[in-house]
Formats: sequence, structure tokens, C-alpha cells
Amino acid sequence: MVSERYLGSAKDIEKLLDAKEAAVVPEKTRHLGFGDSAAAWSILQRLEVAGIIDGVVGSRRSDVGASAGIYLSLAALNGVVAPTSKLGFADWWKTTATDRFTKIPASVLDHRKFWEATHALSLDELAEVEERITVALVNEFNLDIFALALDMTNFATYIDSANAKAPIAQRGKAKQKRTVPSLVGLGLVITRDGGIPLLAHTYPGNKPDVTQFPLMIDELGARHRKLAETTGTGEEPEVTVVFDAWQNSASNFTRVTETELAFVGSIPPPPPMP
Repeated sequence: MVSERYLGSAKDIEKLLDAKEAAVVPEKTRHLGFGDSAAAWSILQRLEVAGIIDGVVGSRRSDVGASAGIYLSLAALNGVVAPTSKLGFADWWKTTATDRFTKIPASVLDHRKFWEATHALSLDELAEVEERITVALVNEFNLDIFALALDMTNFATYIDSANAKAPIAQRGKAKQKRTVPSLVGLGLVITRDGGIPLLAHTYPGNKPDVTQFPLMIDELGARHRKLAETTGTGEEPEVTVVFDAWQNSASNFTRVTETELAFVGSIPPPPPMP
């Protein structure tokens, strides 16, 4: 025997182990959100959303912390993970670990920078960005673009009804069967495969859905032909659009027929025979 040491009773050993564990426990910890933000950021990077936006808008100014593409990508990430106001974005950012893998500190996330990035994008440029992201989506995820659903709805906002800078927010009757002072209409075309949005159309909340349908159909027809050619899915693309009874009118049926898009709609049943 080289060495012998008495450890004491089982209770003494337990006290020694407890003391050892207590010595290595940190005095305080900080818990940061990671998984959801990392997943959303990964998708944004795979689609190269920031690069697409910057390719349309142009390079960033020297006096801003990030490009317009980065700011708008971060706004999209926030909308997916934990929607908040632009004013509260920096505070939310500090509760996540996102700055570690994006390398974007909270100090450059002033709410005014987000609005500057938004204003840097015109409506025509926004349509171009949407079209390029759609191409990226189809190529990256091999989406089926030959069966699409079209729907229109509206939603209430917190925009002041006297705000002249937001003419799109108008008093109208919401789908919740109540009249609100600041209503915005939104039309979406999504894929049957996964419900991925390919085309968006916003319009004043006081305009009925049926009046906006022709605009979406025209844009969808042009967008889909270009999309099919760009992604190599066929020179003469065929697509079936599904929409509900809110879009029913003789002129709308004529318009969708003229675009050579196949469609599935709904009509009321005929009255019973006397």
C-alpha cells in the first residue's frame, strides 16, 4: 500500500461533492434565443435575399451600418421569429444570439435605418426584387409552379387614419365583419406545394377584391411565363389558378381566359326547379 486516505461517511462524501459542484456554478447566466433566428437566417442566406435586394437598389452608403438588403432581410427575419416594431428591433436583437453569426451589432440597428432602407426601394424595384426571389425559391427548392392558389383578404393596421403618408390604409369593411379606419388589402398567389408565396399585391382597403383580381391575373400571367423560361421549366408553361367566389364576375372570367391560364373557381348553385 502506497497511500491511504479516509473519506468519511457517505454523508461526508455527499457534502464534498456538493461543495465541488457549487464552486464551478457561474454566478449568473444569460439565455439568448438561437434556433429560430438561425433557421430563418439560413434560409435568407440560401436564397441570397440581401444580395438580390442590393443588386436592385445599389450599394450601401458609407454612413450606414449595413446595406438596404441586410436591413430588409433582418426585418423579414424578425417578422418570422418575433414580430416587433422597428423602434423595438434593437432591444429584441439583444435577446438573441443572432449577432454572433450575422456579425451585426445592435448599435447599427436604429429604427430610422430600417425606414431608410424601405424608402430606398421603389414599387418597381420591389416588384423586381420579388421576381428575383421567386426565381431563387423555385431553383433552390424545386417548387411545382403549375398549380397555384390565389386569394385576397384585408387586415386592420395601427396606422392613424389621418396619416397622409400611408394612402394605402383606408377605411373599409374588414373580413371580420367590422368597419375599421385603417384597412389594407393583400392578394397572394401561392404554390400548391408548400404554400410558398410567389406573387403579392397590396391595395387600398376601401377597394373590393373583385376590382383587384384583373391586376393580379395580368401580373401573374406575365410573371409565370418569365419564371418558367428563367427556371427552365418549359417554353409554353401551363398553370392552373384556383380562386374563390369573391373574385367572380363576367369580366374577370373573361380576363383570366384571355391570359390562357387554366382556372378553377366557384359559382353558386342554380336555383331549384319549380
